[in-house]
Amino acid sequence: YSVKANPTQALLKCILAKGAGLEIASGGEFSQAIAAGCPAAKIIFAGPGKTEEELDLVLAHGIGEIHVESLTEAARIASIAGRRGIRAPVALRVNPGGEVDGGAMRMGGRSAPFGVDEEIVDETIERLLSLNELDFRGIHLFAGTQILSSEILIAQYRKGLEIARHVAERLRRPLSTLDFGGGLGIPYFPHEQELDIEAVHAGVSSLMEDVR
Repeated sequence: YSVKANPTQALLKCILAKGAGLEIASGGEFSQAIAAGCPAAKIIFAGPGKTEEELDLVLAHGIGEIHVESLTEAARIASIAGRRGIRAPVALRVNPGGEVDGGAMRMGGRSAPFGVDEEIVDETIERLLSLNELDFRGIHLFAGTQILSSEILIAQYRKGLEIARHVAERLRRPLSTLDFGGGLGIPYFPHEQELDIEAVHAGVSSLMEDVR
């Protein structure tokens, strides 16, 4: 659950009681997550603009995973982890190709200020693997959010699996994590139709059968 959606303690505790982990985008949200009783190992730190102080804070507490936005950020994380004598668990945020573009807020299909483009995933991961202070775990796909089409959503998830398989083959080992990012839309305007959750469920179930 993304804490930035609603950081109310009662809601976070309810989400945690159902077995979910939390995603944060700032040091303040990390404090909210910890206060709600979430173990640091069940928290992921995603989003741009992470400060050195925030990264040091979450690494000191044993964050579950940090989602890397750039090689510059990766080097910053490695430096902090090195000072602390630990390996930082990280995943790489990837902007997929345009064939899965969709949603009110789009990140895929063109150059973006966040994450790395699919076309340079291989060389970026090689650089990440060269940093011994990083424990590379997986991929964070983010093509867009506020998506009201189950077809677009499942197409994005399928693309995420394709990228993950490619990376796993290059690494010659399975990935630990695959984050499909945002996307579940809410109809705010009269002309918008509610997302068909049953269709999403069926599509995800089919994808998971393929994974097995």
